[in-house]
Amino acid sequence: MQDSNQEIIFVIAIGGIIGLLLVGFIIAILYFYQRRQQKQEREITSLKEQYQKELLNSQLEMQESTMKQIGQELHDNIKHQLLVVYTSLDFLPIENDDPNFEILKETKHEINNIIKDIAQLSHSLHTDRILQIGLLDSLQLEAERLKKIKTLQVVYSCSVRNNYYDGQTSTFIFRMVQEILQNTLKHAKATEIKIDVFDKDVTFFVIRIQDNGVGFNVSDKLTQTKETGIGLTNIYNRAKLIGAIIKIDSEIGKGTTVSLVLPIPEE
Repeated sequence: MQDSNQEIIFVIAIGGIIGLLLVGFIIAILYFYQRRQQKQEREITSLKEQYQKELLNSQLEMQESTMKQIGQELHDNIKHQLLVVYTSLDFLPIENDDPNFEILKETKHEINNIIKDIAQLSHSLHTDRILQIGLLDSLQLEAERLKKIKTLQVVYSCSVRNNYYDGQTSTFIFRMVQEILQNTLKHAKATEIKIDVFDKDVTFFVIRIQDNGVGFNVSDKLTQTKETGIGLTNIYNRAKLIGAIIKIDSEIGKGTTVSLVLPIPEE
């Protein structure tokens, strides 16, 4: 009888051990399956992000190429035609004592200013020009170009002395600034723009653009499909590609402040 009880206990023990092993095996299978599934999900997410990054980069390269072509067209054709008109005015039979002489002189002056403006605009659209003179000089020239708008006061300040970034990053930063300023000119109805370029704790490079315009609701603009919404989306997309952060602080009736923050490379 005692031997029979021991056998029963032995069978129960063996059954318990087998059951525990089976449960452990199932748990292990589920654990490794979950780990594998998570790894596959991470790989899929990484592939999607890489694809979106490459797609976005291609789109921005196409935009850059288009802007370069427009800049070249302005320089080669529009500027040339204006020069022809400017030169042709010299052959008009108008003497110094003619009543129309001052009108002619003023017209030539205005055409000459337009030619200079087109040259500056052409340079700002041309990637090679940004790479040639560097980001800081490009930003200063852009501010100088805006200062020619008579109804707008532009205050530009730069305490940075080094161009920290390579060509593509510098180009992206400059294009984001252009996009921000373009949105301001089109929609803000501002009379004053302040542009501050500085570094923070020698760790972050910052460009802060502040206007006294009408302001807007940031979340609403980001969900729009119209031009303003697309403009903000382009800014965020470019920032994402170069690891920058865009901070927009805006309130209706109280203007807008946009800050572009980018880590300064250690080297």
